[in-house]
Amino acid sequence: MTRREAVKKALRHEDVRPVPYFLDMTGEVHRRMVRETGDPLFFEHSGSYLAQERNESFTPLQDGRFRDMFGVVWDHGRQEGDFGVVREYLLTEPSLADYAFPEPDEALIRGKCERLAAQKELYSMYIIGFSLFERAWTLRSMPDLLCDMVLNPAFVDGLMENITAYNLKVVDIVSQYPIDCVFFGDDWGQQKGLIMGYPFWQRFIRPWLKRQYDHVKARGMDVAQHSCGDCSEVFPDLVSLGLDIYNTFQPEVYDIRKFKALYGKHITFFGGISTQTLLPFKNPEEVRQAVRDITAILSRDGGYIIAPTHAMPHDIPTENVLAFLEACRNQ
Repeated sequence: MTRREAVKKALRHEDVRPVPYFLDMTGEVHRRMVRETGDPLFFEHSGSYLAQERNESFTPLQDGRFRDMFGVVWDHGRQEGDFGVVREYLLTEPSLADYAFPEPDEALIRGKCERLAAQKELYSMYIIGFSLFERAWTLRSMPDLLCDMVLNPAFVDGLMENITAYNLKVVDIVSQYPIDCVFFGDDWGQQKGLIMGYPFWQRFIRPWLKRQYDHVKARGMDVAQHSCGDCSEVFPDLVSLGLDIYNTFQPEVYDIRKFKALYGKHITFFGGISTQTLLPFKNPEEVRQAVRDITAILSRDGGYIIAPTHAMPHDIPTENVLAFLEACRNQ
């Protein structure tokens, strides 16, 4: 059984051993692991079951800044990690009159799809990050977008419609390749509850999710959704929308036994190994034990991919990265 076949079996909610896993790291941590292990192919040798490519493209500017394909300028120097913070917002008023939405960079997307398709043994995911709410607030700012949901709902509708139209064009290109899954990234949650609240999520997010999910499903691919934070309220919606994989599934905000019982027959959980309280602070044996314990709960009857709850950031010690990987390998 290939690693791709093992993931597909887990998604069918069949018991699979060993349980599929993915070593997710920020670029900074990956470079450190290459340096400290002396293995330039550290990730490739990790045994991870997933192959991923991200849709984002960036143009370097000056002083650690770069511009993404929507024209948003990010300042990498103000925050550690792979993205940084938005330098300035392009939609200073609730109007789309002076903004031209981009067309997907077809040549770039095809190159990424070709790399994914070449990794036939692995389960392939094409990631459309900042896919809806996040893309909207990076253009408008989060405070203004949340106010617009109350004061300017027609503007928010138009913004979401245009973002979705871009995403669907990307999916159309990706679907021409033997890619297994489209993975939408879009943070909705805080540590306790949704950023915008459930009524506004249902009003402004759900309809466009349905359009995106339906578009992917109609082209024979699985759908994965990333959101950090507590999204408990929307799980029944995600099930009804046909979501296959939910990431990141933070144990700090979810009762993992309860959610496995409620939704484990419908959704595959991807994540679960905390980058908030476990990996940065516990010792290697505690990390190994936590991976074993969480895997035992979430992998029952399939439906689980072991992974950190987010790309491992810089504050996770090298020995804990290796302990996570050891626990995944030695199931």
